[in-house]
Amino acid sequence: MSGLAKPMARCVICGSNEVEHHHVGGRNHVAWFTMPVCRNHHTQLHGLLKASGIDLEYTPDSRERLLRALDANALFAWIVRKALREVND
Repeated sequence: MSGLAKPMARCVICGSNEVEHHHVGGRNHVAWFTMPVCRNHHTQLHGLLKASGIDLEYTPDSRERLLRALDANALFAWIVRKALREVND
C-alpha cells in the first residue's frame, strides 16, 4: 500500500486546498478530533467561539471540558451545515 497517494485535504466549508487543522472540540478538551479548514474559516470559527462565550481554555473539571467540547462541536457543525445550505441555494 505504500504506492497509494494520500488524498489532498480540503476545507470542509469552502473546498480550498490550503488548510489548517481545526480542533473541533478544542485542543485542550478533545485534541484528536480535527477537521481541515482554510485560514479564513479557521479565523471565523475562533471568532464565533469567542463571541459565543465558548471557553476553550483548559479546566481540570472533566465534566466541564466535555460540555465545552460539545458546545464547540455544535457551533462547528452549525457553520458547516450553513455553508452547505448556501451552496445549494
